[in-house]
Amino acid sequence: MYVTRRLSEYQRNPLELEQRPPEGPNSGVLVIQDEESRPLSCFGLCYGQDLKGLPFPQNAKLTVSYSDGDDSYHDPVLFIPVLDQPLSSNCYYVIIRRGKHSGEASASAKEEDRVPCCVCFNYVPEAKPRQADPYDIYQQFEIHQRKSYYYSATSVSPDGVPPWFLKRKNWRVGYSTSQDFGLIDDAKGINTMRRSKLPGDFNTSVVVGKWYVPFIFVKERDAKAQIKRSTYYSMTLRQSWEEVY
Repeated sequence: MYVTRRLSEYQRNPLELEQRPPEGPNSGVLVIQDEESRPLSCFGLCYGQDLKGLPFPQNAKLTVSYSDGDDSYHDPVLFIPVLDQPLSSNCYYVIIRRGKHSGEASASAKEEDRVPCCVCFNYVPEAKPRQADPYDIYQQFEIHQRKSYYYSATSVSPDGVPPWFLKRKNWRVGYSTSQDFGLIDDAKGINTMRRSKLPGDFNTSVVVGKWYVPFIFVKERDAKAQIKRSTYYSMTLRQSWEEVY
């Protein structure tokens, strides 16, 4: 279960990134990019096309981009914060957003899978994307900011080797606000004040908590259809009272 928080709040108070998710075990925080936090370019005269800094927002379409001479590579993904970690850990599940492996999780290969290629060279074959498992450490990546707009990633597992599009240095993250995945900054977890208050009408129920749940935690249909239709699920806790005579 994830609560939401605006990115601009973290930009004003960076130390809050070090706080653990407030809802206890198996919880996290989804970052909502708001107007105030959108990156600027042209000396502040217009919005930039690439993200600058961490954490990554979840309510924007993100694409990992890399240029090498005349060649450019683009990998549309979701960056979902890893459960139970503060945002300052920069640990994410990286979910493929489009293409053949849409809805599947990027995964690290293992050093033990290293194979010889020629007389004096060996390599680790790249792991293919697979069904998301939030508790698989090989599906968790730590993102490193190298410069203002440039990133690289390492596997959370000590013997993990990330896929090439994450392992190479100096990739950028482009973003688009054309789709927000239904996320707004309205999931604040349990409302303790509302939960402790008696209702005026015992025949009605009251919403006393709200969270979002990424589709990787909900098994409903095949992943490709699920990410397209319900990337994030809204979950509410309703409380009702019953008079006892």
